[in-house]
Amino acid sequence: GNGYDAGTGIAIDGNGNAYVTGATTSANFPTSPGAFQMASGGVTNAFVTKLNPTGTGLVYSTFLGGNTADGGLGIQVDGNGNAYVTGSTYSTNFPTSVGAYQTSLVGTANAFVTKLNSGGTALVYSTYLGGNGADIGFGIALDGSENGYIVGSTTSTTFPTTAGSIQTSQRGSCNAFVAELNPSGTSLIYSTYLGGSASDAGHGIAVDGAGEAYVIGTATSLNFPTTGG
Repeated sequence: GNGYDAGTGIAIDGNGNAYVTGATTSANFPTSPGAFQMASGGVTNAFVTKLNPTGTGLVYSTFLGGNTADGGLGIQVDGNGNAYVTGSTYSTNFPTSVGAYQTSLVGTANAFVTKLNSGGTALVYSTYLGGNGADIGFGIALDGSENGYIVGSTTSTTFPTTAGSIQTSQRGSCNAFVAELNPSGTSLIYSTYLGGSASDAGHGIAVDGAGEAYVIGTATSLNFPTTGG
């Protein structure tokens, strides 16, 4: 549109449609009739756009955000054409769904995880994910049961973790996190910090058929956890 627009994540479905997410300051960013959010809610909003296989038209396009600054960073799509988006939000009114895992902003900025229906007209679920600092969701992956695996970075000492996870407390100024969200977006299957005593962040994630998560990112910690060999 007429402002600043950045695409930061892309996914493809089985028919060759492209699903794109990013951030926009444009009040006239192209949206589609009946889209979930037709107008920008703040200074910067995330967007989710589905392009047809030839790139000649929008299947749908929608803003996604609240009253401050939001951006989409990672996106995946399931076999039914539902789009799963993660990113970061500073907005106190970022759109969430009834019964979602976390329905309010806790810190300065939280990660978010949003599932849009195949037509881009409604939320299947949408939740904040974070603690008392600044949290960013950088990447998202899906398993065969539509559990969402999210990776990112957090400065929060209260980022939500689950009992028995590999790291239940923050060790440095910024740690990566890895979380698995159930198919309805109502609870965490697991969530863990991942890092050392300095600054670390997770940027990409994939999941195999056994539900094991593979994460990549950056580490400045000399004691980032490693394995023998």
